[in-house]
Amino acid sequence: MISAHADWDSLLVALRAHAPETFGDAADSVARAVLAAPCAIAWWIAKRAPELAQRDALSLLIVGAEATDAPDQGRWYQLLPTLLGAAFETRVTLVGLELETGFASQLAQRAPPVPAAAFRTGLAAYLSERAHAAPDLAFAFHPGLQKHRGWLADDGFPQLLTRAVPAVCVAYEADEYEMERWVVESYGYEADPAALTNPFFLDVSDDQTVIRWGRALWQLRSAPLPGAGPDERRLAALDTLNRMVMHSLTTESAGAPPYGAAVELKSSTGSARRLYHLADNRFLDPASAEVEHLHSGALKTLKRLPPHVAASYPGEQAPEIERAVWAAGVKAEHLLDGYPPCPVDPSAAAADMLSGLRHRTAALFKGAG
Repeated sequence: MISAHADWDSLLVALRAHAPETFGDAADSVARAVLAAPCAIAWWIAKRAPELAQRDALSLLIVGAEATDAPDQGRWYQLLPTLLGAAFETRVTLVGLELETGFASQLAQRAPPVPAAAFRTGLAAYLSERAHAAPDLAFAFHPGLQKHRGWLADDGFPQLLTRAVPAVCVAYEADEYEMERWVVESYGYEADPAALTNPFFLDVSDDQTVIRWGRALWQLRSAPLPGAGPDERRLAALDTLNRMVMHSLTTESAGAPPYGAAVELKSSTGSARRLYHLADNRFLDPASAEVEHLHSGALKTLKRLPPHVAASYPGEQAPEIERAVWAAGVKAEHLLDGYPPCPVDPSAAAADMLSGLRHRTAALFKGAG
């Protein structure tokens, strides 16, 4: 079923025909909310590991489970065989330090009867107590590895990979996945070179950002070598990018190109200049090393940077994340003194954004979204 439909509208029509007693009169927003996690897993199995659907039983481990990936005691994962057109028995375990087993959706009374096993603990501790546990598949929904690096510092993921368990993580979008991959590679892991785009996501965007829960699926392929330490320089560079992006969100950056993008700006006379966008409509001219600010349709020269700054540009063919990290470094070192005082604390703004995201996501399960 999951592969036969390209979007939520089509899939919900099929599910309402298949199970009218469950979804017949359910609000679309609530149906999408309770189905988002099992649909993401079903999509990944259908596209990346169809052999899993041929088993008599499928053992599934939800890592770092909290609330939105475990509503109604994780009972909605029992729909995986339906979504995959299969007949396997579904055995689900929820593991997470912040697991909320009491989180209920508006459709709780209609959820499948079999709950998931639930453990309020961390992945490493759970696996260490079960030396021979090897689920068929492990999923971590939005672990936020950029900030929660304890996931990578302990031996939870390595234990999974040593036991040949496919370990799949989920990001909000491809650009967040690139940041997550930057982090895991800095710790010595190998990850998928590209994420699998999932059409069955939850849109929890707000006025400032586009946020899609369950959008980008990617797999950890190998663990670090024993004794390997993280690349602190690369991690610090990514931290700078995150700080500068949050700074941009609290200033006048609306409508600006991505950090590090190579752009062509044309004048009213038709002449064109190839420039590197640093941040917030500040551009670097690689020929003159001058920083130009585009404001009200006109370019104003702000300063000239040392020649080596432009020479260090990763190149237009480099991955977007590398160009963004470069631009953030230039902004942090050379441009911040030219900004007006930040109207709000970026750290507080980030906390408010996370709180708002969690509220919007949880509201979908209650019929309030």
